[in-house]
Amino acid sequence: MATLVRVVAGILLIAHGAVHALYLAPAPDDPKYPFTFESSWLPGPARRPVAIALIAATVIAFILLALAVWGVPGLTGAWPVLTIVASALSLALLITFWHTWLVFGVAIDLGLIAIAFIRPGWTDQIPT
Repeated sequence: MATLVRVVAGILLIAHGAVHALYLAPAPDDPKYPFTFESSWLPGPARRPVAIALIAATVIAFILLALAVWGVPGLTGAWPVLTIVASALSLALLITFWHTWLVFGVAIDLGLIAIAFIRPGWTDQIPT
């Protein structure tokens, strides 16, 4: 059962990271679409390069976190640090290109950071 939970958790972590790549998808005609570079406090020319760097770093960090949760040697003991780094990168991206719909992503990131700091008993099942 613990293996199944780790597999599902890893898949969900990769999915959360992959959602950030929606910023790179062509925006539909819907003006409410949340994944756009337009709503940012950054100057226009800086938006795309900063966003691409944050997107790439976030996706990679969440993939590494999933691998840590799955027990890949060399990463397993680093899951709390990877969690904080991946979530911080995600938060930086979401806050820099804010839309109210992104509050769910912020909640997920804050929850993951809390888990990394508090380390509830069920996290003992993550190999170290």
